[in-house]
Amino acid sequence: MKKTFLAFLAVCLGLFFTSCASLPEQRINRNPELYAKLSSNDKSLVAQGRLRKGMSQDAVFLAWGRPDRVRSSSRNGKGSESWAYVDHAPVRSYNFGYSFGGYHPFYSRYGCHPRFGYGYGPGWNYGSGINFVPYIWRTVDFRNGRVTGWSRTR
Repeated sequence: MKKTFLAFLAVCLGLFFTSCASLPEQRINRNPELYAKLSSNDKSLVAQGRLRKGMSQDAVFLAWGRPDRVRSSSRNGKGSESWAYVDHAPVRSYNFGYSFGGYHPFYSRYGCHPRFGYGYGPGWNYGSGINFVPYIWRTVDFRNGRVTGWSRTR
């Protein structure tokens, strides 16, 4: 029994570590034609998920993935584009209040609470929860399809 469990654990760990390929690797494997067009310097940066000024939009896509938001603008007759990547931060929220009634499937179906004889009523309520608030994690700026700068939120 112990040997069976150890063998099972070894197989599970092996599958876990082989499936943990980095996201740039996954995008490179799915888009080999884009990766083949890059210079050798850009290929090494993309594999590490890093950027440099002058990099193409295809290289940024392979390194950081598809943007969540794209903003296009024009200044002095020159077009530019900015890609934004969104992440979510956990925020704990607390609530406290008074309610004048509520809905419960059992109460509304049978008309009353089986023990107390009523289904709706006023009362104090409180609780807490975690909400995930979106924020812009990082951005990349392009001019003529080439990286001019990027920023990350810490």
